[in-house]
Amino acid sequence: MAALAALAGLPFALGAFAVSPQARRGWRERLGRAPDRGPQPLKDSVWIHGASVGEILAAAKLSDRLRAGGHLTCASTMTLTGRDVMRRARPEVPCSLAPLDHPWLVEIALSRVRPCALVLIETELWPSWIAAAARRGVPVVVASGRISTRSFPRYRRLAPIFRGTFARLTAVGARTEVDAERFVALGVPHGRVQVCGDLKLSPPETPPRLAHELERRLPDCAILVAGSTHAGEEEAALGALQAAENAGVSVALVLAPRYPERSDEVERMVRKAGRPLLRSSERDGANLKAGGVLLLDGLGDLAGLYTRATVAFVGGSLVPRGGHNLLEPAAAGRPVLFGPHTENAKNAADLLLACGAGERVADAQAFAAAAARWLADPKAAAQRGSRGRQALDAHRGSVECNAALVEAVLGSPPPRPGVQG
Repeated sequence: MAALAALAGLPFALGAFAVSPQARRGWRERLGRAPDRGPQPLKDSVWIHGASVGEILAAAKLSDRLRAGGHLTCASTMTLTGRDVMRRARPEVPCSLAPLDHPWLVEIALSRVRPCALVLIETELWPSWIAAAARRGVPVVVASGRISTRSFPRYRRLAPIFRGTFARLTAVGARTEVDAERFVALGVPHGRVQVCGDLKLSPPETPPRLAHELERRLPDCAILVAGSTHAGEEEAALGALQAAENAGVSVALVLAPRYPERSDEVERMVRKAGRPLLRSSERDGANLKAGGVLLLDGLGDLAGLYTRATVAFVGGSLVPRGGHNLLEPAAAGRPVLFGPHTENAKNAADLLLACGAGERVADAQAFAAAAARWLADPKAAAQRGSRGRQALDAHRGSVECNAALVEAVLGSPPPRPGVQG
């Protein structure tokens, strides 16, 4: 039956390649073959798979911990954007597009990679892939596993189809108790499920520290830090600076473009606005004063600068880039402003909104108004930031817990092949 279904479904997959230029990119990888470019996946590696950008960045955290423990890792994702993000963030980890969930194609991919374990992030529960891994005796672990309120009834209705898939899972590190209960209800044996927290919301294990030279140059006034900004967002941050001054607040601005190569462009824009500007690379330069702008023109200092922010804004969110790392300022105990485009940081945005540590702004004008309001009341801003840090602390240790689950599976004898079907 599986072979007949595979034969019937293959033309639809090939038809998608024919009509969609986007689908044709990386088609060799989608058919289970070697990547078009980049390093090859490694035999006996832990293969970690995440759907797109948010999940693959969570996978990167898990990969870091496993590699630190001496394990080889490789990665895959469903989207070209996710693949490109992972290759930039972790060039040492081979990353390719995942195979289409077709029995023949996943067999090709598994034959190529020959992993010692398959780790699926959140809800990447692909029946053919999981079944093929089980036939080969490859343990399948779900990390940061979740079953949403919306999808749970659907899985229940399709229980005859999916129960075998859930029964094949070797271990599940669920995000919450509710998620754990749902995995068990859907067919995962109770003893294989434990609560490990949300990888996406895991705060940094080591608090960031601000370089002494930068600390020395910062003023004793309110500071607005606009991090990971794109074109258009620096102008919005300058508007927020002006709005705060109009409200009687003494404030300075730190601008950290997402791409430091834009620093000259940003400097010209700031000077055209009539603001004094300093560059962080000028280590012996003058000190920042209220009304001035510090331009972070290098990498590595943004997380530390968030520790001195009164209010933080995270870019890639007023413009349609999906949003960047909302957790860095939240982990530093700072309230966070962000725009409407947070698709790549949805979990973090939802958490910050729920606890009151974040505020979503619709546009540059709303950003300016919110920043002025928060900067005018630093005590209230600090209380908001503290709530965010406490909310993140509930997920501290999730990387360690999920990694320990994978290592426990690797340390046991190879599991017997799961339920067949």
